[in-house]
Amino acid sequence: MRSHKKDKNIRTKADLDPIARKILSALVMSLLFMGLTGCGKGLPDDVKKKAKAVPNAIEAAQEDIERSQKQFASLKGSEKFKPVAIYDQREDWDQLFAKANQELTRARDLNKTELAPLVKKNDPETAAQVVTQTDRIRQVIQAAGQQAKSPINRFLRISDALENTDEIYSKSENLGQKIATQINTLENAPVAKARNTFPDSLGKIDTRFAPFIKIDQNTKTRLHLLNQEYAAYTAKGNPDFAAFIDNADGISDNFKTLEETRPVFERELAQLYESYTKVLQDMKADFFVTIKRESWNENSDYYDPRFATFQRKVTPSVYEALEEDEQEAIATLSPGFGGISFSNKIGETWKKLNINPTEQWPARDHNAASFYLEDVNEVYYHKYLKEENGETSETDWIKVDPSFYEQNLEFLGMAILSKPYGVFEQDRVTQATPPGMAYVGNDKYGEWKKDDSGNSFWSWYGKYALFSHLFFFPPSYFGYGGWNSWNNGYRNQQPYFGKTQNGAQQYGTRGSFVKQSPTYQSSTFSKTGGFKSQAASVRGGGANIRGGGPKAKGK
Repeated sequence: MRSHKKDKNIRTKADLDPIARKILSALVMSLLFMGLTGCGKGLPDDVKKKAKAVPNAIEAAQEDIERSQKQFASLKGSEKFKPVAIYDQREDWDQLFAKANQELTRARDLNKTELAPLVKKNDPETAAQVVTQTDRIRQVIQAAGQQAKSPINRFLRISDALENTDEIYSKSENLGQKIATQINTLENAPVAKARNTFPDSLGKIDTRFAPFIKIDQNTKTRLHLLNQEYAAYTAKGNPDFAAFIDNADGISDNFKTLEETRPVFERELAQLYESYTKVLQDMKADFFVTIKRESWNENSDYYDPRFATFQRKVTPSVYEALEEDEQEAIATLSPGFGGISFSNKIGETWKKLNINPTEQWPARDHNAASFYLEDVNEVYYHKYLKEENGETSETDWIKVDPSFYEQNLEFLGMAILSKPYGVFEQDRVTQATPPGMAYVGNDKYGEWKKDDSGNSFWSWYGKYALFSHLFFFPPSYFGYGGWNSWNNGYRNQQPYFGKTQNGAQQYGTRGSFVKQSPTYQSSTFSKTGGFKSQAASVRGGGANIRGGGPKAKGK
C-alpha cells in the first residue's frame, strides 16, 4: 500500500536492507521451486502419481495370475477335483488363464503406446486424457484378474451344487415363487390401477414395467431348466450340475434385482398421482456495499494506519452510482486550523450511505482519513405461489443464485415448473408456461367446451378454476388454438409467452396480463423498478470495487 506521506515516510538504506534481503530470499526460493516443478507447469501430482503406478499394477496382476494358475494346477491334481473334472474338460477352464494374460498384454500395450507418452510429455492440458487412459488400463487389469480367478470360482460353485443339491434347489424354488408373487402383485395392483387411471400414460407405464416382465419370464425359464436337472438328480440319472448351479445363481440374481428395483418403480408410479405448479409470484434484489475507512496521523513521521468498515444495504441507484464511480477515494478527512474537515466526492450518494465519518475513530492523534468502496454484494430472491393437488400456498422470500434469477427475469407471473397428474417426474414441464397451461387437455382438471361463437376453450373442474382467475386479470380461459400451439411447438422446448390479437406478448414480465394485474403491479419487483428495462437485469457487481484501497492518498 502506497504511503500517504511523500517525504517523512521515506526509509533509510539501513532500514531497507533487511526488508530487501527478505524479499530477495523469498524471490530466490520461489524461483528455485518453480525450477524444480517445471516453472509451475506439468501434470497435477496426483494424476502423475496414479499414472506412474500403472506398470507396477500390471506386474502385481501378473504375479496374481501366476499364483492363481499354480493353485488351480495343484487343485486339478487333488481327489476333490475329480467329481468336477468333466466340467473342466467341457469348458476348458485353463484357457481362462490364457485370456487373463492376453488382457495384461493389452494393458502393457496401452500403457506403452497411450499413457506413457502422455506422462513423459507432462503437459497439464492433457491431464484429462491421462486420467482417462489410467482408468481404462486399470479396468483392463481388473478384467484380467477376474478371468484368472474364474477357474477356482467355477470349481467352488459346481462343488457346492454337488454337495448341497437339495438345499440349493429348495432355496431357488422359494425365490422363484417370491419373484412370481411380487411381480404378479405389482401388475394386478399398482400397475393395473395406474393403467386404468392414466390411459394416456399407458406406454410409459408399460415401458417402466417391462423389466419386471422380463425378470418373471427369465425366472420361469430358469426354474424349468433347474427342475429338469433336479429330476435327473433325484432319479439317480446324469444331471448337469453346471447347468443346475448356473440357473440357481440366475434366479438368485433376478431376486436381488427385483428387490433393488421394485421400490424405485413403486415410487415412480406414486408420482403419477401428484400434481403441482410453481408460479414465480415476485422477485427482488438486495444490494450491499462495504465502505472502508483508512485513517492515519498526518503529523507523524511514521505511517501507522487504522481501518474501519461500514456495511450498508443500499438502493439500486446508490449501488449503481458507487459501482460506476471511478474515484479511488469517495470521501476524505483532512486536518486544518479549525480541526478535521470532511470532503465528500460523491455528492448526495454519500448522504444515502448514512455513515458518520468519525464513527469508531481509532486514536486521538489520527487526524486524516480516506474512504473507499471495499466490496459490493448482491442477494437475489424469489417468491412463489405453489399449487399442489388443487391447493395453493405462497412461499416466503427464497434466496436464489444470480444466474437462476437472471434466467427467470422474463417469467414473472408464469409457471416455471409444472407436473400434471399422470406425468412422471422426469417428464414434468420445466420451460416457463402460463399457469395451468400444462394441465390443459388432461381430463383430471377439466374439459373442452365451445363458446357461443363455436370456439373451443378449456373449462376447469371445481377447485382448478383458480387457474382462470387467480393468476390472470381480468380472468381468462385458454383457447384450443393457443394450447395446441404450445403443446406441439413449445412444450418442454422453450418458454411460451403467447400473443394478443395485435401481436403483443401475453404472458410473463412484459406480458399484457402482468401489466394489467394489480397483484403484479404492486409487487416488490414493480416497486423497486424491476419493470424498467435498465433495472431488470443482474448487475454482476464488483467491476469497479477498489478492494485493495486507494492507489494514491494524502498530499
